[in-house]
Amino acid sequence: MKNLLNILGKLAVIFIFSLAVYLLYHKLKAYSFNEIKIAVNAISPKALIFSFCLMVMNFIVLMGYDWLALKAIKKKLRLVRVALVSFVGAVISLNFGALLGGSTVRYRLYSAWGFSPIEIIRLVLMLAVTFWVGAMGLAGFLFIFVPLELPEELGINLVSVKPLGFFLFGLCIFYHIICWKLKGRSFHVFKKEFALPTLPIAIAQTVVSGLDLIVAAACLFVLLPTDGTLNFFEFLPNYLLAQVAVVLTHVPGGVGVLEVIIVNLTHQVSVSVVFASILIFRVIYYIIPLLFASVLLGVNEVCLQVSKKSPDESRLALNDWLLTVFKYVTFVVGVFLCLSVVFPFKHTTTVYCSYQLVVLAYWLRGVIGVVLIVFAYGLDRKQKNHWFVIVVSLFVGLICINLSGGSVYEYVFILALLLPLLMSHKKFTRERIPVASHYPLAWFISSITVLCAMLLLGYFLISLHGYKSLWLDILGGKGPFIQYAALMIQLLTGIAIFVLLNVFDKITKRNRGKNERHKYKNS
Repeated sequence: MKNLLNILGKLAVIFIFSLAVYLLYHKLKAYSFNEIKIAVNAISPKALIFSFCLMVMNFIVLMGYDWLALKAIKKKLRLVRVALVSFVGAVISLNFGALLGGSTVRYRLYSAWGFSPIEIIRLVLMLAVTFWVGAMGLAGFLFIFVPLELPEELGINLVSVKPLGFFLFGLCIFYHIICWKLKGRSFHVFKKEFALPTLPIAIAQTVVSGLDLIVAAACLFVLLPTDGTLNFFEFLPNYLLAQVAVVLTHVPGGVGVLEVIIVNLTHQVSVSVVFASILIFRVIYYIIPLLFASVLLGVNEVCLQVSKKSPDESRLALNDWLLTVFKYVTFVVGVFLCLSVVFPFKHTTTVYCSYQLVVLAYWLRGVIGVVLIVFAYGLDRKQKNHWFVIVVSLFVGLICINLSGGSVYEYVFILALLLPLLMSHKKFTRERIPVASHYPLAWFISSITVLCAMLLLGYFLISLHGYKSLWLDILGGKGPFIQYAALMIQLLTGIAIFVLLNVFDKITKRNRGKNERHKYKNS
């Protein structure tokens, strides 16, 4: 029964994500890709800097979640460690969801610092209480005192919002009354023991959570146009509803859910402008902190492993960690190359190569991306053949980027992986033919999911160009045939690699069986 509920929960998340993407597509199909690109370029550098500063301020505020939770369970921890676990946990929760990543990371860090499983569970529950108390208090206040203008097509009567505001604000006040009455003592409900914080901590929880939501909303709001059509108090309820929906649906990163709610509710601004602002917001508030958190988490993990082992064991652990980093960085570079063929093809005139060669280089970029995604798994297994395939693919990738008019950032991205791999060639000592049985099912599913997502994203971006009959235009040579062909070649390459790996697997098993029978006869 428990396994069935887990499967149904995952299917529900996939359904919600698919529905959100469909609704977003339905809202954006009236706008071209160039209109969204112009809206992105229209965001001023001043707004970008302001948004980045607000992002930094927001993650400082988020430290209050863990600090108050530690106070509530009467545990002490150094401020540096509170900052680390708060930042990494919050970033992972934002990008992958609290259940998929945030709680796991917190459990890993807190358990390494001597916290018991019960203490960690109480702490994580207190984090959830902090968010919901602040969210209810802020939402109740806004619904009561701030006029809420909803689009007419949603069919929601404004009169029904105020009673909801009183109800939510009343729940927040009730929580504070209970904390005041209990004064930190535990109580029992259905033979289960619960412990709530004292009143000062409860008040601090409400302030921290409310401030977190306000600053995060401001981080997105400053990216919207400042023409007076929308003020912050009109936008704040929209962002609050979107964040609550993201938390409830458990969609990783709230992808699609955040966009579709804010795009539909923020009717005072053009849809293309709102969508462009959300794209930049995701880079500032999600992607940049995730990169920084990954480095911090990796360095902390190495320090934990080294501190527990002898010098020789520490050196081996460091080597293993480095190979794992190579594996995931290679996967990310592969995704980057696959993503590069998703966007519309642009021919840059060059003297030394023909148009056909440029198109071939454009297609090969996606093929190389698929190769990197699939073969990355063998790096932390010290597979020499995987290393060789990846290094050769990266060299070919550099040539393709040069022929297809790549930017300096793409060269740097490829070289940042290629050079360390070349310097670490002695670490890859196992000479085994890549076969399907060496790969876990999760890696195959992840690779296929990435390729399908690229195909859908590419189709979505192509459709934004306003073709009346996309399939007929593509087949007739009028549509973006080069871009769509690149996406199909990318997907077919992935399928072909998986088929070949299974064929090699069967050949290897057959040869192994023949050798064993031959040895048996000779004996």
